[in-house]
Amino acid sequence: MDSAEQVKEVYAHFGLAIYLSQVLEHGIGNALVYASLIPNNIGKIRSSSEWHEKFDQFLGAHFEKTLGRMISALKTELTVPDDLESLLSAALKNRNWLAHHYFRERSDEFMNEAGRMKMISELEETQALFSRADETLEAVTKPLRDKYGFTDERIEQFFKEYCSEREIDV
Repeated sequence: MDSAEQVKEVYAHFGLAIYLSQVLEHGIGNALVYASLIPNNIGKIRSSSEWHEKFDQFLGAHFEKTLGRMISALKTELTVPDDLESLLSAALKNRNWLAHHYFRERSDEFMNEAGRMKMISELEETQALFSRADETLEAVTKPLRDKYGFTDERIEQFFKEYCSEREIDV
């Protein structure tokens, strides 16, 4: 592989890693909806529009927080098993490293083929970490989702309707 293609591959892996960190962040937002927003508003919301407004405000407020503060909020609303806590801690550390230090710390490696291969490998490991954290979070929150009627089947149906309405190919 020529160096220009390898550079593009490093950027692609970095982009995927950051994307997966944002998927995890959104998963934490969803978990907070199931652990806090829904149970604290049962019987209080009178209309679909009121629900949408409350939902948007809730997620908006949480998405203004740093990932670390979102994780802290999650731990106040939900019992977080040790394995998930470890994954979230590692994910936070890795996300901050990627966002604030990665290319500066890897500037020498980025200049040669062996270094770029090392970068690709560590970015793949980081991607796997974010995916494991998100999958573990999903498993922890699934009973809450199911309790409030957000079953896998219902979510799949919503996704199909969403894509159909927007003419998105799936």
